[in-house]
Amino acid sequence: MMRIKREAVGETLGTFLLVLMIFALTEGCNVGRPNDALAPVFIGLTVTSVICLIAPLTQAGLNPARDLGPRLVAWLAGWGDAAFPDRAGGFFYVYVLSPVLGALVAARFFVRVVEPALRAVPDACGCKNGVCE
Repeated sequence: MMRIKREAVGETLGTFLLVLMIFALTEGCNVGRPNDALAPVFIGLTVTSVICLIAPLTQAGLNPARDLGPRLVAWLAGWGDAAFPDRAGGFFYVYVLSPVLGALVAARFFVRVVEPALRAVPDACGCKNGVCE
């Protein structure tokens, strides 16, 4: 059980960092962001860094569809124990619920904390009345 908790925290944290970085790189009011053409490069470097950090724990799923979809296909094909080897549902907590939770927390953190801080700088990059252009 302790191992599942550690792995779930790793997936949650990795997805949190990835989604937070994506929001920061695509926010129009972020004057420190790179050129739009470089955003995919930085997102790729973020994915690489997150994988290097959490792959030793969970192989860095980061996306519930990458794990759940193949498991469902394997289960429908008749490979029950191969598709769902854990009767306690640990795969669900680690590879499905944790990334969703990490993404939701990152979105909430960005909207509640980071975005208001970015909009507090008057006319930094065309932000008018709290709306970024």
